[in-house]
Parts: sequence; C-alpha cells; structure tokens
Amino acid sequence: MTAEPTPAAAPPEADPHTPADGGAPAPRRRVAFLDAARALAMIGVVAMNAPTVVFAAERLGEREQSTLASVVDGGLSVLMSGKARALLMLLLGVGAVLAWRAAARRGGRPMVLMLRRYVVLGLLFGVPHLMVFSGDILTHYSLTALLLAPLMPFLLSGSRARPFWSAVALFAAAPFLEYGAGELLPGGPGDLVRMIPQTLGFFCAGVWLARRPELSTERVGGPARLPLRLLWAGLVGQVLGMVTMFGSDLFFPMEFDAQGIPVLGPDGMPVVHPGADMMMSLGGSFSGLGGGLFFLGLVWWLFTRDRTAARALGALAPLGRMTLTVYLGSTAVFLLTMKPFEGVIPILAQYGIAAAYFLVMALFARWWLGSFRLGPLEWVWRSLTYLRPMPMRGVRDEGEPGRSESAGRPGHGGHTG
Repeated sequence: MTAEPTPAAAPPEADPHTPADGGAPAPRRRVAFLDAARALAMIGVVAMNAPTVVFAAERLGEREQSTLASVVDGGLSVLMSGKARALLMLLLGVGAVLAWRAAARRGGRPMVLMLRRYVVLGLLFGVPHLMVFSGDILTHYSLTALLLAPLMPFLLSGSRARPFWSAVALFAAAPFLEYGAGELLPGGPGDLVRMIPQTLGFFCAGVWLARRPELSTERVGGPARLPLRLLWAGLVGQVLGMVTMFGSDLFFPMEFDAQGIPVLGPDGMPVVHPGADMMMSLGGSFSGLGGGLFFLGLVWWLFTRDRTAARALGALAPLGRMTLTVYLGSTAVFLLTMKPFEGVIPILAQYGIAAAYFLVMALFARWWLGSFRLGPLEWVWRSLTYLRPMPMRGVRDEGEPGRSESAGRPGHGGHTG
C-alpha cells in the first residue's frame, strides 16, 4: 500500500440537504459514531504521514533510532498503518450511499452530483496536493469514486449482499489487475491506477455496510449484533492477512547469490517473484479490511454500549466532519514546521507535532462548527459541487456538537448524511 494520507478519504457522509429549489437545508440527524470513526481514521492517517511528508533523521540514517522511538513508531504502525486508510475507504462507501439517497429524495440527479463532486475533489484539491506530497490519495480516491458512480445503481438494487460479493470479486481480482497495471504503467501514473481495483473493493464494502438495516435512521443507535460481528470479522481478517503475507515468503522466497546477497534487477531493486507481489497484495486487502472493520465495529459498539465512551468519542465528531480541511491542513503544517529540518528532526518530534496539530484542530473544529455548518474547505467543495454558494449559517443542525442531547444518546448526535 502507498503512504497513508487523506481524507477524501473522508468526504462528508452526504450532500447538503438542500431542496431542489435551492432553499435552506432542512435539519437532519447525523450518525455520530460514523463521524467519530472518521476522526479516528484521520488521526491514524495523518500520524502515518508525519514521517513521510518530511523524512525524519532516523529514516535517512542520520540518527540512530532510540528504543522509545522504535516502540512508538512500531506501535503506531501496527495499530494504524493500512488500517486507518482502509477505514476511511469504508466510510467513503457508506457516505456515497447516504449522499446518493439524499439526492434521490430531493428529486435530484445522484449520478451527476457524485461525478461532479469527485471531479472537483480531484482537480481542485487532489492534483495540487499530489504536487507537494507524493503520498496524496485524494487524486486516487477521486479517480476510483468516478468508477464507483456508474456502479451505484447496480450496487443499490437487488439483494443487500450484492455490494458484498462485488467487494469479494474485486479483492480477488486486484492482485492480478495490479500486476498488469504495474507492467503497463510503471512509475507515477501506474501508482495512481494500480490500486484502483483494491480501493474500489473497499468502497463496495462500505456500500454493503450502508445497506445494512442496522444503519437505517430508525435503528441506528439501538441494539444490534453487527458491531460485535464487525469486531470479530476484523480480527479474522487481520489474521488472514498475516498468514497470506507469510505465505508469500514461504512459497516465493527471495533469490540470493552465492555470497548471500539478494539478486538485483535492472532497476537496482531485489528481484521479487510476481506471485509474491500478488500474495502481498491479497494479504494487504485482508489486513486492511480487517483493521477497518475492527475499528468501525469497536467505535460503533462503544457508542451503543457505554455512555461514557460515547461522550468521549463524541467529542471527536466535529473533527470527523472537517476531514478535508484537517487533512490538507496537516500537510501544510508539516511542511512549514518540519521541512527546514528534514533529515535532522527526530521521529518522536514529528509525532509530537502531529499530536499537537490534532489537539488544536479538535478544538478549532468544535468552535467552528458551533457557528458554521461546514468546514472551510468542505464549504468550497460542496459549493462547487452544487454550482452555487452553500449557506454557512442558518438553521442549527440537530445533535450539533455541544448539545447535551447528542452527548447523551449513544449512537446519535449527528446527521445521517
């Protein structure tokens, strides 16, 4: 998998609830645990980006990594690497369904809106961000979402299991398609295209979750077995991922010469059997999906089972509603504060800056959304999607952060879309 970034990863759960005549949006309830899960995913993604937007001294071999730095870096990687990104992709699939349904209820054109939304995201935010940070996935998510849009009528019709089996088929085909794309499009363009089948599989898994009755507005927050099932399925997925990755070394071991040095290819990199790459890709799908489902299930379960945990996680919900602003802001902050010290700054200092950034942004998001409906960049994105300025003030949304109702009702406190 490529470096963690993004939020596109975290687009809004649904479009502004604006009537077809362009009037003021009507209040609606968000699903607070989805906002909290998105915030946690964003924390993981940006934490993983901190040492890659600007390379730490340890990463460039300029400084020996201390025991504490190894523990922190290794622990965050085990917890978040691949898993936070997968959770964001699942949530994007969920959000696509909520947005599609909201547009259909208003008598709009869901397909047109979805296509326009991701063209704007990719061209206005993704491509410029890619120019300053090679780990950007806004561009990649936008390309994949443009492929998801024409599939939505198929995925939203028929059996509720249809998106699930579509995801299974994509995950199974992804290793072969990735290998073919890598051969045809090596380098930069190949990196954007190569992971599309796997990403589309995550999006389809999110669509499947959104079609589950447990996520209907009538049942969300009530008793449900699905969160616990997601927890167990997530653990199983991660075990399968580790086994599959171990199998890649077992069945396709690396080649060594007589001196015990890995055989290098024309590009100067060790020769890796295509089968090993394919098994690693499949293992990454298992592991990422398992991690995403585990964290989503955990947040959902805590929201419905523990009032104290619901309040604590609910405090993160405003951050989850401003993920585009938070994500792009993190790159700007990291470049401004750390770029002059690239190769010198310790990795622990980078994680410390990331933690401070999130603390400030969590407070900022709570303050901002106390007065405005949308984050700053979210407002730009939606206004261009709808080809007119979206209202920033006006009717206060139900379950707005800071209201006692939203903090006191597990599973609620936000909008369904």
